Amino acid sequence: MVWKMGIRKKQKAQTLQAIGTKILLPVFLALFGLLVCLFVGLRETRNLASQYVQDTAELYVEQINKDILQMNTELIQILVNNDAIARLPGEIGARDAKYYQLLEKIRDENRLLKIRYQEVQNFFVYAQEPDLLVGDSGVVFRESKVSGLMNELREFSREAVKRSNPTTEWSFLEADESVYIIGWYAKDQKMMGCVIQLNEVFSMLQEMTEKYQVNPYMRQKDGKVVFPENTDAAAAKEQGEEYEYQLGTLGKLGVCILQDGGIFEDVLQMQMILILLITVLMVICAIQLIRYYRSLMRPLQSFVQGITEMEEEQQLNENGENNILELEAVSDRFRGMIRKIQSLKIAIYEKELNEQKAELEYMQEQIRPHFFLNCLSLIHGIADAQGEKKITYITRVLSEYMRYNYQDSGKERNIQEELEHVKKYVELQKLRYGEDGFRFEVIEDAQVGECRVPSLVLQTLVENAIVHAVTLDRMVEISLYITTEVYEDGRYLYICVSDTGKGFSGEILEAIEKDLPIIYNGRKHVGLQNIRRRLLLLYGGRATMTIQNMDENYGAIVELRIPQDGENF
Repeated sequence: MVWKMGIRKKQKAQTLQAIGTKILLPVFLALFGLLVCLFVGLRETRNLASQYVQDTAELYVEQINKDILQMNTELIQILVNNDAIARLPGEIGARDAKYYQLLEKIRDENRLLKIRYQEVQNFFVYAQEPDLLVGDSGVVFRESKVSGLMNELREFSREAVKRSNPTTEWSFLEADESVYIIGWYAKDQKMMGCVIQLNEVFSMLQEMTEKYQVNPYMRQKDGKVVFPENTDAAAAKEQGEEYEYQLGTLGKLGVCILQDGGIFEDVLQMQMILILLITVLMVICAIQLIRYYRSLMRPLQSFVQGITEMEEEQQLNENGENNILELEAVSDRFRGMIRKIQSLKIAIYEKELNEQKAELEYMQEQIRPHFFLNCLSLIHGIADAQGEKKITYITRVLSEYMRYNYQDSGKERNIQEELEHVKKYVELQKLRYGEDGFRFEVIEDAQVGECRVPSLVLQTLVENAIVHAVTLDRMVEISLYITTEVYEDGRYLYICVSDTGKGFSGEILEAIEKDLPIIYNGRKHVGLQNIRRRLLLLYGGRATMTIQNMDENYGAIVELRIPQDGENF
């Protein structure tokens, strides 16, 4: 017997070893796969980063091209249609104060253009006859002594205005040891133009590719390459991938993406740190598995053996072989759980008995309405035979009303069926209160025809309004409004029942809010609480019910929102 128990323990130990191997092998494979993914991810990161820079540069150049096309149109339109430019005199000097307002108007137009095109450094107007240059930053007269960009613009304009072209032209201009892009349109000895500093284009491109090491450059149509200021041309293109994009008619704007700078270096460092951490983790896992095998696996084997021999209750916590407090605590809890399971089995059995009893009672309840309805049919037949039209009408309406009530009330019904049932109920109440007792109207959208609601909800709301609002001393108006609403989480049916009675008392509103019984005129009313509970059971928290008074002594209003997406039906 002892020999057999020894074999069984050995078999169990081998099984646990196999389980440990099955757990260990996937862990090591996962770690190894993660290492491979890190190496592959580094390469993909480089490709994605490069693609990002390409797309960013392409979008930027595309935007500049759009601005150039737009500026072409505006330069032509302003030069041709601007009244202030057309009124520039043939001779004007710095002391001609009478033209200051005219010049300021031209400068204001230039400033407005600069606000729309922020990359442009200066918009200007040049008139050949007075040799006048009007920029958004100042005015240069014939006798003015200027240097730098304004002087180069004036010299350039003196030559360019002589060449009237049907379209706008773009070229490069060097001034103050900087390269500018200049666009202009000349007609009738006058010229409208703009200046963009090439370094500004480079800076904006570098800002858009933030955290990526790129060197922008401009390749002109004649093959000349222009780099940003303070940039070594040889070092700028020493390594990295180059991409070029056509910039208008000026040439190509290019970017050189460096492979060992910016975010690439950070990604590489993070990759190496992760590789080192995973390697250390694999070693630690191997050491810990060997270390804890003897202190964990063997007590676990003893614990499993105790569970398999659970016929002896003391075996789970008094065999003294676990030597692990957690396993001893689990043993105690396991025994308690066994007792709870037995108790739950008894409770479930009792619940099934109660459900069968309730079903039997429900079947018995189904028998009683048949006798009641048969009696109504008998009364209807007798009244009809004796010509009692009013009694015939009342019994017919009451019979239809009761038959609908005794249908399966646990299911949802079509909204139109519920409305027809409500109308029959209202007809019966009209017989009680008379036509002048209250007025009832139904307002519904055409889209609610296919909606579904819990059975008898509409009838309960209307009945509540009649019971609490209708009196014999004044006419009460009751309205039933139905429509559909669409929210982010789906389509809802909105139902609103309002009346012009005295409204709910404070005690009733408090009882509804706290879900307490409502005592009114010596009777207990549970209609509204039942609606709220049914909505909670059917739709959880998605359906809402709001009960309030419109104004003091003016009437009450009850609102429902019921989901119609079919998830809760």
